[in-house]
Amino acid sequence: MSVLTIRAHRRYALRTPAQLKRTGRKAAKCLLIELSQQGARLSNLGQSEFLAGDIVTLVTDCGKALEGTIRWAHDGRAGVTLNRAMHMPEMSALIDASRKDMVAA
Repeated sequence: MSVLTIRAHRRYALRTPAQLKRTGRKAAKCLLIELSQQGARLSNLGQSEFLAGDIVTLVTDCGKALEGTIRWAHDGRAGVTLNRAMHMPEMSALIDASRKDMVAA
């Protein structure tokens, strides 16, 4: 049985290296695997401890910094709600830059 989930914003699949930063702690390397105008899903966080409500900055491989809050985190994965929703052209540019890096690799 499949489950249909209706979301407010379309999500785009990525596979780009990033870092997740918190004030006063060492940045954690991760993989940005999904992006929408209001959030991101990350994997490969390893043993890094993130908790719902943590204020973070997600820095993409192309240098874009996105401020947000951890919505959920477990098993080396996390969801981040962005503090400021991205406009479609801004998000498209980030997706294009990330996918060009994937093709070049």
